[in-house]
Amino acid sequence: MFDVLIREAGARFGLGDKALPVAQMLLAYMTNRDTGGLAGFLEKFKAANLGPIIQSWLGGGPSAQPISNSQVETVLGGSGGLLSLITSRLAVNRDNVTSAIGYLLPAIVGRLTPGGSVPAALPPEVTSLAAAGQSLLAAPSMAAAAAPAAGGGMMKWLPWVVVAAAALIGLSYCGKPKTTPDVGVPPAASAPAEPVAVPAPVTPASEPAPPAATASEPAAAASTEEPTGSAVVSLIDPNTMPALKVYFDSGKSDVHADFAAKAADLVAYMKANPDAKAVISGFNDPTGNAAANAELSKHRAQAVQAALVAAGVAQDHTLLEKPAETTGTSATNAASRRVEVVLRK
Repeated sequence: MFDVLIREAGARFGLGDKALPVAQMLLAYMTNRDTGGLAGFLEKFKAANLGPIIQSWLGGGPSAQPISNSQVETVLGGSGGLLSLITSRLAVNRDNVTSAIGYLLPAIVGRLTPGGSVPAALPPEVTSLAAAGQSLLAAPSMAAAAAPAAGGGMMKWLPWVVVAAAALIGLSYCGKPKTTPDVGVPPAASAPAEPVAVPAPVTPASEPAPPAATASEPAAAASTEEPTGSAVVSLIDPNTMPALKVYFDSGKSDVHADFAAKAADLVAYMKANPDAKAVISGFNDPTGNAAANAELSKHRAQAVQAALVAAGVAQDHTLLEKPAETTGTSATNAASRRVEVVLRK
């Protein structure tokens, strides 16, 4: 009933095989009789002034409205809330879990409310998944489970360990030959294991200089370094209409939290020009599996479309369009991991 949906959430939000327990815990929380079951769960969202969104989920279908991470946090965040329970029990990134739950909720509620109403009884598959999730919710967090093992045996030996370490350090210092250190080679000069990103990297002489911006490129591209990770860049296209470039971390389809602010000009333009459509195209870097990359670029475009709708753009004024070439379309792999939004009349 939810297999494909769970696999999709795992791939899109970096949860992998933890997507299943996340879905199980979500179902357990949604259907908990002690808190009013599914009807009580939906009331939490209505109490947060999200009634129209909830109403669009009932019965499923294309009219289901997306929900933002901040809205999910409002209802399910807080101390002891579902998000805290999941992240502590599974040791997963909270932002990834929040995005995954926002993705899962409309589809799950739609399938649990055939005909647009809350059923008297749940299907056996849902009951089974919820039972597994309830066991996970009741389990101790990973940090709490690890604490006794880490502290019980070691703490009583800690004073002796400290004394022994101090003695060894003293002996080592006394026996160390007095030599003159190498001049010009301080210890800090050793290279880090991984490259460290700097705000304005200098192009080595052996690498070709980046091409100059042409008249057909967005005006901002001539003076703006392309990001190396998740980011949103607001542009003006050659037709003097707002445009966006949304960049992603490798293997991820999470839209950066700055999206709403960066997209404000584009959204305002669309509201003032009802004939404008947002054309959304996804790209990916050339590394890895080509088929998986193509699917990832599609998911990124869909994520940006959902973010635009959440920002106030009507979904029928957005258009997902696959570009002629999706892979390796920029000077670096990081710059190729992006979605472009341009306006078309």
